Amino acid sequence: MKKKHFIAPALALGLIGGAIAVPSAIFADSDAAVTDSATSSAVTQDAGTTTTSDHVITPQSLGNSFNFTSGGSATSSGTFEVPKGFGYVKLRIRNYANAPVDFTVEHNDSGKAYVDGQTISKNSETIWRSSDAMRSGRYTIQFRGGSNKVNVEVWGVAGSLPSDAK
Repeated sequence: MKKKHFIAPALALGLIGGAIAVPSAIFADSDAAVTDSATSSAVTQDAGTTTTSDHVITPQSLGNSFNFTSGGSATSSGTFEVPKGFGYVKLRIRNYANAPVDFTVEHNDSGKAYVDGQTISKNSETIWRSSDAMRSGRYTIQFRGGSNKVNVEVWGVAGSLPSDAK
């Protein structure tokens, strides 16, 4: 008999707890629309496709972005990294100096130059895009201002598709 006394109060608490958890459903106006925000559906999509429904899916095609300032002397440099599988690179370089600046981009491990002596006019900017996939690894960008001080800002991104560098 003692077991019956414990089961009845436990059952009563379960019923009361259920009524407390959903008061909006009990007291909802019969003309109002009731939505259940706890339900959802899984969505899958290929990285290169888009969707017209209300789901937003962002393909993860960018492997690395970077931003740095370099300057203070006639020669200055900075580094960035291209992760494996993200070889399409876009660089935006802003020259704040009152003289032109030349720059080179070189892969540190192989010594391969991807840019060799491209000039950025004084107080202007240029955008450089890799035409082919670049090797993964660390790169050095070197700036030369001749006898003038270098003052540049570099922004870049590495992507997995050629369109990521556009």
